[in-house]
Amino acid sequence: MKKFTTLIASLFLAVGILSAQVVLVNSPEEVARAYQFDLASGWGADLTTDVWTGDAEFVDDGSGETSTQGCGDATNDLTGKIALIDRGGCEFGLKALNAENAGAIGAIIFNNQPGAGTIPLGGGAVGGQVTIPTVMLSYEDGQAIRAALENSTVNISMGNIVFDNNVSYADTNIINAPYGTIPLSQLEGLGLTYNLGATVNNDGLNSVSGISINGTVTYSPLEGGSSTEVYNESATLDATVQPDSISELILLPEFTPANGIGQYTTTYTVSFDVEDELPFDNEISTTYTVNETLMSKARWDPATNAPARTSTFYTSAGGGAIEFVSPMYIPAGQGYTIDTIYFHLLKTDPNLAGIAVEGYVYEWNDANQDTLINNDEITIVGIAPVVFDEGETATSALVRAPILDYINFEPIGVEIPADNKYYIFGARYSGDQQLFFGFDEAYDFSQYEALKLANGTFTELDYNYVGTNTFLEDGRPDIEDSGFRFTAVSGPVSIGIHLTPPENSTEEVVGEDVFKMNLFPNPTTEVLNVTIDFQQQTSFVEYRITDAAGRLLFTSRDNDVFEREQANFNVKALPNGQYFLTIRTEQGIQASSFMVKH
Repeated sequence: MKKFTTLIASLFLAVGILSAQVVLVNSPEEVARAYQFDLASGWGADLTTDVWTGDAEFVDDGSGETSTQGCGDATNDLTGKIALIDRGGCEFGLKALNAENAGAIGAIIFNNQPGAGTIPLGGGAVGGQVTIPTVMLSYEDGQAIRAALENSTVNISMGNIVFDNNVSYADTNIINAPYGTIPLSQLEGLGLTYNLGATVNNDGLNSVSGISINGTVTYSPLEGGSSTEVYNESATLDATVQPDSISELILLPEFTPANGIGQYTTTYTVSFDVEDELPFDNEISTTYTVNETLMSKARWDPATNAPARTSTFYTSAGGGAIEFVSPMYIPAGQGYTIDTIYFHLLKTDPNLAGIAVEGYVYEWNDANQDTLINNDEITIVGIAPVVFDEGETATSALVRAPILDYINFEPIGVEIPADNKYYIFGARYSGDQQLFFGFDEAYDFSQYEALKLANGTFTELDYNYVGTNTFLEDGRPDIEDSGFRFTAVSGPVSIGIHLTPPENSTEEVVGEDVFKMNLFPNPTTEVLNVTIDFQQQTSFVEYRITDAAGRLLFTSRDNDVFEREQANFNVKALPNGQYFLTIRTEQGIQASSFMVKH
């Protein structure tokens, strides 16, 4: 039996993976150093293949105040130059293509948002035509280079530049927690006590000794407020690491996220016995989130209250049927309902109009206790069909779909009958076009899996995702014969589920003697306001917005509660219809309906 170890040759990667290349200002002295940057995502020249060096010059498209945004044809000759471009006005791919057409050998786009750092650069409609390397630098770095350019020539190199002494981290070097998003109800049962640790890359020409890593964890409430350091440990590697190699895994003591609901940020810092010539990649951070209801191996995206994704999507080359699945263990699930599934889609040509996809819930009963997922051990228990309107013009979407019971196809979700249950959650496309599914590649499982394999505790539940393009006659994925695990990629598929607590939980409905809530305007077109007058003291207040089918659309929590609370919610993006706002406190809940009318 073939078990998730074969990499299918037709796998198509939509977006490139970050590598440790360099953007280096050679002169003048006041700005001469290596700069932290983000790459073009899957378009432009690969920085691993060469080094490009040239004098820097701002693009000028003749449009006046916005001429350095490069949205039109350049009026200046950039032959042999590294083009400098300001963010804003048009797609990144168009900016780079205009610079290339003017002769530029490379493009650097400066962020226009102070304090925002850098972001991966999407190519947009014409990014695929760009053949020069393209990166983004921060607003602050752009301002420094801009000032230097006013007084002298700025010379820049970008590409695969090697230093004598240089160690680094990448996403693949660090141990992440086994779930990026964890409901508090499942935290203890998941046994989320785990080792921190990391490997270290020696990217320099010299061997390196005396490598030391430090790991810290800070806890932050989801509602904002000050962070608290809850872990700080260090370890030193005795061995010498040779050039162009990776150290062995350096383990730190175990950590348990004991502060409850909130975000936990792990930061690794490395040092060694000489000065690093490229120090900006000596620190790396990662986060995972403990929340009320969302569960995913991907991280949590606070903007959407859904599984996070990076700019990476996957499918099969040439299109056609494809399903990605994520196995999960639900230790304290009795009476809970799996009622919503989340995943991300992308279709580049031309949009999602008329596309049909499904989410699936499979129950896995490991009958022979061998921890291997066999076809005869999985049963379809829930389905979430989605069909995009024929008028849909978007090319990407976050799918939030109610799970239908697979027997009667009613939107009641899947009730978990007992504790310690295993489920597999899938996102499937069965058509003949090319549809991509989203992943969170910045949350890497390589070192976590390597550690579990080394100590003999790895099971197939630890896979962050599995994919297949063949199916059994009854519609289940053919895991035994056609399953594959991507051995070269270790970020999880961005699939998540919403867990609704049992009806007989402590969430009793309370009256106005506990708190009074007032919603206005109702109906609303854009913003829903709520005021709450508390008659009894509470340590927290939680807000939940659901639609008429019971799907959770939004949730937030405030742990700093006054006698009167006010909140507002932007509901402009919601379709016309009836919705429910539920207010939860430690005493119980109240719910009130509201209408959205555009």
